[in-house]
Amino acid sequence: KMPASNVRELDLSIDELKRIRDVRLLKPSLSMVRDIFMLTYYLGGINLRDLLVYDFKNKNDMRYVRHKTRNSKKGENEIVFTLQPEAKVLIDKYMSRNGHLQFGKYSSYKQIYSLVFRHINKVTELSGVKKKVTLGIQIEKIEYCIGHSMKNNRPIFNYIKIMQEHADKVFRAVLDQLL
Repeated sequence: KMPASNVRELDLSIDELKRIRDVRLLKPSLSMVRDIFMLTYYLGGINLRDLLVYDFKNKNDMRYVRHKTRNSKKGENEIVFTLQPEAKVLIDKYMSRNGHLQFGKYSSYKQIYSLVFRHINKVTELSGVKKKVTLGIQIEKIEYCIGHSMKNNRPIFNYIKIMQEHADKVFRAVLDQLL
């Protein structure tokens, strides 16, 4: 039996997330890091790998299967939700002609991951946030959106099926907190 991991309080408050979103950054690389961070938030905690391979061209919704679970998850494994306006602004800013996101000279997953990993603490420091950066959305609200089927040994899809309409309402409720 694997030991349970320690629970750490890493959630950001709404005010802290707003400060990260709104901080004025002079270096383009820091702005890009902040935009990538916020885009993953706006897209329900999507993995960077899934974000970078997605074709956003002429899309109003997101429909994908998580790279991490595509070969292991049984049953319905497609994630579908409507792209919210906050996400669309950043998608439009970074979308290339082929519909994929392009972050300047950083083109591979490893380069973009490294960029974010190296600079996210500087972004949070400049925004006045003194915490490690993670997302603070209630897990029950985003499990569908990021494709998780188990959390703390508790299957979530055994009793209910969450549909796109429900996911869209959850996204809107979460993002409305940032207004």
